[in-house]
Amino acid sequence: MNYKISKISLRIKKITLLSFLFLITFNFSCQEAETEEEIKGVPVAQVGENYLYQEQITELLPPNYSQEDSTNIVKRYVDNWIEKQLLLKEAESKSGIDQKELQERLEDYKYQLLVHAYKQNYVNEYLDTLVTDPQISTYYEENKANFELKQPIVRAYFVKVKLNTPLSQLEDLRKWMRSNLESNSDETEKLKSYSYGFAASYFLQDDKWLPISELVANTPFDRNLLLQKNKFVESEDKKYYYFLKINDFKIQDQISPLDYVKNQIISVILNKRKVELQKELETKVMERAKKNQDYKIFIVE
Repeated sequence: MNYKISKISLRIKKITLLSFLFLITFNFSCQEAETEEEIKGVPVAQVGENYLYQEQITELLPPNYSQEDSTNIVKRYVDNWIEKQLLLKEAESKSGIDQKELQERLEDYKYQLLVHAYKQNYVNEYLDTLVTDPQISTYYEENKANFELKQPIVRAYFVKVKLNTPLSQLEDLRKWMRSNLESNSDETEKLKSYSYGFAASYFLQDDKWLPISELVANTPFDRNLLLQKNKFVESEDKKYYYFLKINDFKIQDQISPLDYVKNQIISVILNKRKVELQKELETKVMERAKKNQDYKIFIVE
C-alpha cells in the first residue's frame, strides 16, 4: 500500500494549520527527482500515481474555525481521500469491468448528468407555472376515468375533547354538531371558536374532502358505519370524547370530486409542460446544428 503520510503527534494549541500541513508533507520534500515534472503544488498524500495537494485542502477550510477544528478537518479529509483512492484502485483491478465498458459507462453518466442539468435549467427558465381554473376543469372533464376513488372520502366536522370536559360544554358541542352547520352561521362560528380554544384536536374545513380513514384514525369510530349524509355520531375512550358530523361523502370507485384532485391535476399539467419543453429544446438543438452544419452523417453502403 503506497500511503505516504508522516505520523506526527500534534500539539494543537502550539502548532498552526500551515505547520501541520508542512509537517505531514515533509516526506515528499526529498522526492524532487520523482515529482518535479509531474506534481504541481505541495503534496500532502499519495496513493499510487495520484497526489493530494495542500492547496486542495486549504481551499476547503472555513476562515473562522479554530486551529483544533481545522486540523481535525484536514485529518478527516486526508484519511477519506486515501480511502477513496485505495478503494478505487482496487475496484479498477478487481471489478471485472474492462476499460472499454468502463469508458462507455462514464460517457453515459456524463451525458445523463450534463444533459439533465441543461434541460432542467431550460425548463426552469421557460416553464409557465400558471394553471388556470378553466384548464383544470377541462383536463378533469376529459380524464374523469382516471380519477376513480381508491377509498371513501368525506366532507365533515370533527372535534376531540378531553374526557373531563364539563357537561355543559359537551351539551353545547352536541347542539352545534347536530345543527345545520353552514358556512359563517352562528353555530359554525361557535363550534370553531370553542374548538380553537379547548379541543384536543379538530377538523373544521367542511369545504375540503379527505379520506375517512385519515379523519377517524386513532378513534373508536368504525369507518364502515359512518357513510351517511348529515350523520352525527359520538364516541369515547378512556381519555377523550369524539364528535363527528358527516356532511357529504363519496365511496370507493366513484369519480373523485374536482376539488379533491385539483392539486393532482395541476401537477400533471405542469409535468406535461416540462416534457414538452424538453422536446422543444431537443428540436432546437438539432435544427440549429443542422443550420450551422455542426454534424455530418457518413452512410456506409
